[in-house]
Amino acid sequence: MKKLLLLPLFAFLFAPFVSHAQTSTDDATISNTLGIGPRLGYYKADDAEEGSFYGGAQIRARLGRVFGIEGAIDYRTAQEYDLGDYSVDVRQIPVTASALLFLPVSKNFQPYGVAGLGAYYDMLDFSEEAESLPGIEDDHTVDFGYHLGFGLELPFNRNTALNVDYRYIF
Repeated sequence: MKKLLLLPLFAFLFAPFVSHAQTSTDDATISNTLGIGPRLGYYKADDAEEGSFYGGAQIRARLGRVFGIEGAIDYRTAQEYDLGDYSVDVRQIPVTASALLFLPVSKNFQPYGVAGLGAYYDMLDFSEEAESLPGIEDDHTVDFGYHLGFGLELPFNRNTALNVDYRYIF
């Protein structure tokens, strides 16, 4: 099932960061840092009736100026799927790992590409009408997938940044 992640995160990176020596040309550029922070976003599966908001936490490490890695866990509120005479609400807890490739255009504008893998714990809650049918009951499953996307990191200083990106989940 293809899933569309419209605005996957707004993340402020807070935390003690690894300090390092810098030259005067890269004073505000984020590199060789480790940060943790909240994630907020909007998610809509291709066949869902409506999208839903989600929140979570992430840890992101910048390994130099160009490469980074990220781990995240989120909670996605219910999305309703219409199945004819009945419906099902699907809630999800994704746990993802991503690689980030930054293009350090300037110290205040850094677009990036993102690719990664995830495990998605799905909780399916069928409507009362559906549960009256034989073989239909609420269920919990784990699916695995990958995602590709792009984003923009807007550093405020060496230790804090706002990240906004778009991810397509397969």
